[in-house]
Amino acid sequence: MKRTLRYILVISVFVILALLDFLPKHFSVQMIFPLLWLSLCALCQKQWSLMAALFFSFLGDVMGWQNELIPQIAFFALAQIIYIIIYSRLMPPKTSWSMSLKIVFMALVALVYGVAMFWIFPRVENRIIAYGIAVYALLLLGMWYTASQHKNAFLIIGATLFVISDFILGIHLFVQRIHYSSLCIMIPYYLGQLLLYLGTQKLYESQELRGK
Repeated sequence: MKRTLRYILVISVFVILALLDFLPKHFSVQMIFPLLWLSLCALCQKQWSLMAALFFSFLGDVMGWQNELIPQIAFFALAQIIYIIIYSRLMPPKTSWSMSLKIVFMALVALVYGVAMFWIFPRVENRIIAYGIAVYALLLLGMWYTASQHKNAFLIIGATLFVISDFILGIHLFVQRIHYSSLCIMIPYYLGQLLLYLGTQKLYESQELRGK
């Protein structure tokens, strides 16, 4: 019961903070609060790796708010590296997918990366940013792959939404402007981060139960 109430509190506050981002921009930094909140929640639970991933995402949001694209990419890349480490270390071999499904998903990841590089990479005029995006895309899809190897709906959907959000952002920034871009980018991003947080909590809880 106590754990359920904690989840309700975390989700409720996160949703309120995320909704603020879609109000008229009287307060320009309101978009940085949702990830800061999740970072503090992970900190209070002494989940240091998850807290670090969320905090680097928060710093990426701060850089995005300041239109600093290179630091934004760098901070989100660090977040993806930590997510990959978390999901690789907590991988449950007996409950993972079959090898054939893993190969299919690896092919899907490769296809998405190829489409992104074919569509977005040539249109990035700054070569430093272009190669930064190429490396970041590999890390993002690596996070997607490792998260999706768990039979955890929160992680699978959350990681997928994260990929969708960043793919739309790349198209909006470098290919063509998208109408209602804030909604198209931020809704899957916020929902994806929240689901990754909840899914990772489930992994930690499963690990605790196995350790008893």
